[in-house]
Amino acid sequence: MICFIALIVFAVMGIFSAKYRDYSREAFDCVFRRLTLRKCNTSFDKKMKMKLTGKIMKKSPKTGGFVFKHFELISWAFTLITIISFAYGALGIYNFIVYDNCEGPDAIGPCIYSDISGMNDPSCESQHCAVHGCDCTDETCSENNNFAACEGNCDCIEEVCGS
Repeated sequence: MICFIALIVFAVMGIFSAKYRDYSREAFDCVFRRLTLRKCNTSFDKKMKMKLTGKIMKKSPKTGGFVFKHFELISWAFTLITIISFAYGALGIYNFIVYDNCEGPDAIGPCIYSDISGMNDPSCESQHCAVHGCDCTDETCSENNNFAACEGNCDCIEEVCGS
């Protein structure tokens, strides 16, 4: 299943260098054939297996032999890791668009994308306030500087939050 990962990598690299465009075409053909439950007739997977294990063999023959022997399993593992990473990334982007944070409606912490949208002030000591929509106005601050709207979880620090 190295074809799937190679398709993504070589498609991006092929944009910048003509050297990788042929690899990208071969990888696409291999992925298409694998998706239709057929074997790759381009021997692209064998070519990549030889190139990768050859480079590893120069550094460590024992590791190169292991990779050569278990190449199909390793390529499946990397394919699953790629798909899972893409899914979690997509989920984080969805949560950021819908809930203004990366972790969903019950998140307490800040999102790494908070600086991009300007929704959360990174200098604010309590990101919980920004995530749950609390503001630093006098009407919502109690005498002991806790937000009633956030059930006492946020400190009302007007100088830090900037409101």
